[in-house]
Amino acid sequence: MKFKILFSFILSIALLGSVSAQSIELNGKNITIHQDDVVIEVRGLVCSFCAIGLQGGLSSLQHIDKNKYKNGVFVDVEHQYAVIAEIEGEDIDIEQAVAMITGSGYEVTTVFTNRTSDKIEEWKIKGKKDER
Repeated sequence: MKFKILFSFILSIALLGSVSAQSIELNGKNITIHQDDVVIEVRGLVCSFCAIGLQGGLSSLQHIDKNKYKNGVFVDVEHQYAVIAEIEGEDIDIEQAVAMITGSGYEVTTVFTNRTSDKIEEWKIKGKKDER
């Protein structure tokens, strides 16, 4: 009897966790996008110094949940993407994030959000990185 109760409890927790997250495959990696996460595909990241600089710039945006990841941002150089954690109920300005990234010399190709936890929204970004 205790086993059934414990199993039901664990199953409930697992199902609740999967309800607020969706997954995509991006550049050969399966990425789970949690509710209030923004995933940005970034081309041109070549080293950990690139990641640190990009992380610092993105973490300065408004509405970032700095309690997640490192100051609210995770950058994966190998798979060419960044994850930005939004404060629950407050959305970051996607255009401002894209402008910051392209202004730093990188190219943004796709943006994914999971703001409702029901489905992932995807935006293809047209154009090349900013020319200075």
